Amino acid sequence: MIRQSDEQPDPETLLRTLLEFSPGRFKLYLGYAPGVGKTLRMLQEAQLLVCRGVDLVVGIVETHGRPETARLLEGLEVVDPRRALHQGVTLEELDLEAVLARRPATVIIDELAHTNAPGSSHTRRYEDVEALLAAGISVISTMNIQHLESVAETAGRLIGFAVHERVPARIVQAADEIQLVDTSPEKLLERLAQGKVDARFQAGGQFFRSSTLVYLRELALRTVAGLVDDAILVRQGSGVAGPAGVRERLLVAVSTNPSSARLIRRGARIAERFDGELFVVYVDAGNTPSAEQQRTLAEHRQLCERAGGNFVVLQGHNISQALVGFALEKHITQVILGESMRTPVEQLLRGSVINDLLRSTSNLDVLVVGETESVGPLPPPASPPVPSHTCFLPAALERQTRGCGRHKIYLGAAPGVGKTCAMLQEAHDLSAAGVDVVCGLIETHGRAETAALITGLEVIPRRQLTYRGRAFSEFDREAVLARRPAIVLLDELAHTNLPGLGTARRYQDVEILLAAGIDVISTLNIQHLESLNTLVERTTGVRVRETVPDLVVECADEVVLIDLTTDELQRRLREGKIYAPAKIEQALSHFFRAENLIALRELALREVADDCTARKFDTATPTEERVLVCTNLRSNAQQLIRRGARIARRLGAALVVTYIQTTGSALSEAEKRQLDGVRRLSAELGGSFIELSASNVAERIVSLAHEQAATLLVLGESRRSHLEKLLHGSVIEQVLRRTRNLDTLIVGNFEHE
Repeated sequence: MIRQSDEQPDPETLLRTLLEFSPGRFKLYLGYAPGVGKTLRMLQEAQLLVCRGVDLVVGIVETHGRPETARLLEGLEVVDPRRALHQGVTLEELDLEAVLARRPATVIIDELAHTNAPGSSHTRRYEDVEALLAAGISVISTMNIQHLESVAETAGRLIGFAVHERVPARIVQAADEIQLVDTSPEKLLERLAQGKVDARFQAGGQFFRSSTLVYLRELALRTVAGLVDDAILVRQGSGVAGPAGVRERLLVAVSTNPSSARLIRRGARIAERFDGELFVVYVDAGNTPSAEQQRTLAEHRQLCERAGGNFVVLQGHNISQALVGFALEKHITQVILGESMRTPVEQLLRGSVINDLLRSTSNLDVLVVGETESVGPLPPPASPPVPSHTCFLPAALERQTRGCGRHKIYLGAAPGVGKTCAMLQEAHDLSAAGVDVVCGLIETHGRAETAALITGLEVIPRRQLTYRGRAFSEFDREAVLARRPAIVLLDELAHTNLPGLGTARRYQDVEILLAAGIDVISTLNIQHLESLNTLVERTTGVRVRETVPDLVVECADEVVLIDLTTDELQRRLREGKIYAPAKIEQALSHFFRAENLIALRELALREVADDCTARKFDTATPTEERVLVCTNLRSNAQQLIRRGARIARRLGAALVVTYIQTTGSALSEAEKRQLDGVRRLSAELGGSFIELSASNVAERIVSLAHEQAATLLVLGESRRSHLEKLLHGSVIEQVLRRTRNLDTLIVGNFEHE
């Protein structure tokens, strides 16, 4: 029998010691303005934790007179606040010593940026939080984005007054979990009008202007997206060229030529539009630069740093290898280069950096920047007319003029984040306010909490159908049109309808309801957005069959993100709140893997942030930029179109897709079907489609670019081998030689990974 020595603690004592001296976990609920619901969400989590048996106390919570907040404090243990007299006013502060003496597992602390009253242990509340975490006590807290030190100056200019209470970035970056609490500016302004927002922010200033709220919301979304992206990089490490996560990472390759400055400016513009990270790289091949060349490099560095980029000098005799190595290390998504100055014969004999890069990487995009900004003065052709019946129109004023209903979308990163529950909770609030709201179709997926929220709401009976010998129930659109409520709830926007319902997809039902003047609230997961289909497949390994055109989301009156951390979502899955027990382990090892959920969450955060950006410029004059995507009938055709569509959307540019068939060739039946799919996808993504034939495809691409006044040409990576290129040439190389004044993006094929 082995006996424990007197010096060795038993397992229970060891566990207690580890817990006592291990730092606590820190979770932060981040919002973009007072009244979005941060404290409410924090207290709802507190109630759930207590129900699970967690030893939790409330350290300090600011109710600001809100009854719904005060109700959520009921049943929770509250540590009495410390009262301090300051300038004749009694202030209530967190009693840090009392919490440390009580030693709960978790403490709730509101308003992280708060300045403590004189005589407190620390000046700022976040310092109290640090002390609690160091003592092994977990903390759940709240904060608004304007208090983050790194953005406080910008936020102050937006809201019209200086932000004095600031939280260092290190505090936020050190959080174990950050959850964004989102609501639309329209909803927040409605809460303000109802007196449900802290009165201190209602008088004076410009905080609650709609434009200010849109900017603050975008700032909060992009801040959390950046933190999520950092988490992806930590998990993945380096060694894979192409996207790690979803953020654009740009590498601008420069030389000692002054003309490289235009490459830096182009890269900086793309980084700004795409919220990307910018690297400007010079490869020192061992040649000592002259004094003039050194001055040019110094100017390149200054230009890079003014644009917020990172200037990097690499050592290596092989420029292509050095750039590829850096791209692997930094997860570069796009390399930006200037036109090759070598002749075709020199490129054949000595090669070129562009061709070397294309051969060395399979899923990396290469942008070859033209010598001028555009192909010429030709005005863009008129956009195709919009059907008179549609309500999927980007301009809100035009939707109102047509009498369209309002469309609100709850967007999530994955099943189970709480989209349907949020939609049903809003329905109860609307019903209580006297609004005529009905449930058109709600998918409970057997979740008890979802089913419970339907109680008390009017439900439109489903339409019963038989298909291939099986009974199904579907949304009854005609019953809703006959009932004519003010608002209808319609779950799962991407759903595919059964044959015989008059529409193929549920989003088409939404369009009909909107055209009838009925408001619609719906739900959607980010993986169903059409332009993200390829990126989602590459990230998760899952090809999503049911997609929704981007236009549906772009034309929604409100898009609200339901954010949930990966840890919390996986916990819900394990508790059986998303799928049946038999499916849990399979889900955790496939779609619900942590790396998948993190990437999808970043996609959702950035999508709503991009939506904010688009709404800021809703009334702005459209740009004259035009993206021309030259596609083929290979398996990467749809990938090309989606990539071009995402770029066009970010640039505010028109999208044109073309397929050029070699004269005299005939399409097989399979190719005809592929062409139909390309044509259909182009239309769904808001582009026009041009089908042509030519004996010389490269020449026709160049002439079409001039005809369409294209500012960016998008081509797919060539699949020809080096020998085949020598024998038969390459369309890409021929196009590049003929378009020295046009930017050309060569899209890598992720199927080669």
